[in-house]
Amino acid sequence: MAGLTAAPEVLPGLPFAKDLQEAAGAGFLLYCFLAVALIGVKFWFAFRNPGDRR
Repeated sequence: MAGLTAAPEVLPGLPFAKDLQEAAGAGFLLYCFLAVALIGVKFWFAFRNPGDRR
């Protein structure tokens, strides 16, 4: 149990893991933004050209 309460700066690799987690979070937000933007563009084209539907 004593090993689990160690200070974060003592554990090896923890700063790298935090940076990796921040990069993953930023990548996920970018992915979500891109997905919403593409869906928005799809709907914009669909409503802009209502006569092209089959």
